[in-house]
Amino acid sequence: MKIFFINFTLSIIVVFIVTQVFFLRIYFVPTKSMEPTYKIDSVIVATLFDYGILNPYSPFSQTPLISSKANSGHILDSTARPERGDVIVFRNPLCPKAHLMKRVFAVGGDEVRFTCDGLYLKRPQDKEFIFDPYKEQFAGIHYDEDSAMMFNTLEHEYQKGLEETLNNKDTSEMASSKSNLDTPDCQNAFIWKLEKDTFFMVGDNRNHSFDSRFFGVIPYKFLVGKVRWQVF
Repeated sequence: MKIFFINFTLSIIVVFIVTQVFFLRIYFVPTKSMEPTYKIDSVIVATLFDYGILNPYSPFSQTPLISSKANSGHILDSTARPERGDVIVFRNPLCPKAHLMKRVFAVGGDEVRFTCDGLYLKRPQDKEFIFDPYKEQFAGIHYDEDSAMMFNTLEHEYQKGLEETLNNKDTSEMASSKSNLDTPDCQNAFIWKLEKDTFFMVGDNRNHSFDSRFFGVIPYKFLVGKVRWQVF
């Protein structure tokens, strides 16, 4: 009976680990960047096989456990890619051991413009930039009422995001990466054209999100999975 209990327990542990590595993963939402769609401390489940089979990483060194010449972050690649509007879990490019959750704002071939008013998107079929086309589609997407405070608010989010990413280490050397937000006329903080297999990720809480406006586009190799369910 004792041996059976031990074997049963070990089997459960193995199944849980395999599931967490290759199929499903449970996450706690740590910030308000996706509010009110996903609130702080809510629990979400992401599927891990949507964009290929992930290469498992060592939890200590964050090096791939399986050698891959393709350096795609996946043992097996997939032709499937995130679509605009999908909520995705991906590796933080500044600290790959940390996972972030944001909504896909733009994909390869798109152009993104960011101003004091917010985000604009120009897809290949568009003749001009369109203001945040997802705002009407997804009720959780919102901006603060005072758009003039956009850059001041985002500066705070930038510094907070860096501190969380780097475990409160000195971030002075990286602060210059935010210089693209320092614009006197506030018309075009930046215009970004995305290359193939790159994705521009933004939080639904537009004024309070540490996202691609700071750390740039996310390449395919950093994709982890697609958010499917909110448990609570």
